[in-house]
Amino acid sequence: MRTIHTHAIRALSACLWAVGCIAVLSGCIEPWEGPPHFLHVEGIAFVPEANQGEPTSRIEEVWVYSETDVLGAFPLPADIPLNPAELGESTTLTLSAGIRANAISSTRQPYPFYDAVEVPLSLEYGGRDTLAMEVGYTDWTEVVIAEDFETANRFEPAVTSTADIVRTQSEQWVLDGTSSGLIVLDAEHQVLISSTNEQQYNLQSNGPVWLELDYACTQPFWVGLYVKNAVNAQRIPILVLNSTEGERNKIYLDLDPVVRTTPDATHYEITLDAYYDGSADSTTVIVDNFKLLRYP
Repeated sequence: MRTIHTHAIRALSACLWAVGCIAVLSGCIEPWEGPPHFLHVEGIAFVPEANQGEPTSRIEEVWVYSETDVLGAFPLPADIPLNPAELGESTTLTLSAGIRANAISSTRQPYPFYDAVEVPLSLEYGGRDTLAMEVGYTDWTEVVIAEDFETANRFEPAVTSTADIVRTQSEQWVLDGTSSGLIVLDAEHQVLISSTNEQQYNLQSNGPVWLELDYACTQPFWVGLYVKNAVNAQRIPILVLNSTEGERNKIYLDLDPVVRTTPDATHYEITLDAYYDGSADSTTVIVDNFKLLRYP
């Protein structure tokens, strides 16, 4: 059994993302006679550059491509069966990291901002390789650290809010680094309507536009965009995130539908809204590591 390391063999993933989104696959390959060659991928590590924020990810699948076909999408950890008769004794596969878009199981796809990895293999019936796979953001990705709460809090509540999002350094609440954003809701603080304050994000793009964030919550909350043009402004809730029962989670939110339908926007802000649901005497929402990603 051989172990293959990937940090020196990355390839751009945008084209594979487009192909993967068209194909509706779930790791199924036509059967053949004889023992296959297996490629084992235990997991996929995300390794960003120094200025690209915390190395958090939620990579759940590996998408596998031969030189001519999409071979399938395999839940991690994965044992990928390969047919030497079809692929040849010497072949190169391309692997992409798969995520759940908008936290929905039915929208699994390769993430358009992660590198794809090219893996040269020598195949034999009954053979086995293990791949130590790492990905980073593609060279074309523009990463904006919208908020990590380390030095400031860019979220500001509306005048109608009775609750607030505060920067906390309490170890009980911090997800990463020294600080996170904390929302506490109760009978006296029932409504949070907030947005980043005058950050004026440019999200127009010739390609995909996404938001990443980490969170833990004991009740639902909304994430969206505040859209401003030369005439007026519009607040657009995009997705409600349900309770994680206080457990940490990460989401990849596709902003493209909103951005594409607001071509006259001059800039955008990120919105966070929450309404006390009464499920406990007090409920909490913790957020961190807001990243905006696009291809300029």
